Amino acid sequence: MSITEVIYLGMKIRANRERNTVKVEVFTSPTCPHCPSAIRIAREVAREFQGQVRVIEVSTATPSGSRRARKYGIMSVPTVIVTGPGSVESLGHRGTPSRKTLKKLIKIALGDEYDEKKEGFLSRLLKSMGIG
Repeated sequence: MSITEVIYLGMKIRANRERNTVKVEVFTSPTCPHCPSAIRIAREVAREFQGQVRVIEVSTATPSGSRRARKYGIMSVPTVIVTGPGSVESLGHRGTPSRKTLKKLIKIALGDEYDEKKEGFLSRLLKSMGIG
C-alpha cells in the first residue's frame, strides 16, 4: 500500500491506495456548466470496475488544484487524466468523456487493453508501396 495525496477543494486528504488501482482525476471549476456531468460519468464508470478505480475531483479554483492543472498543462475544464499501472504515461481527455471513451482509458491504464493508433490512409499507401 502507498499513500496518495488527494486534492479536493484545497484540502489535502491522505488515503491508502492499492498499487493496481487506476486514478481518474477530473479537473473542474465552480463556474463550469459541464463539470458536474464529467464527475457523474466518472463515478458511474468507476463503479463498474469494482474498486479498481478511484475518482478524484480536482478544483482548479484552489491553489493546489491550480498547481496540479499546470503540471499537466491543462488549459480548460473539464479535463480527465487517467493514470494506472498498465500505462507508462498519463492518459487524458479534454471535455466530458463518453462512458465508452472513459472505459477504454481505464482499461488501458489497467493494462487490459492497448492504445492502438489507427493506421491512416497515407501510412497504408506508403506501406503498400514498400516505403513505410
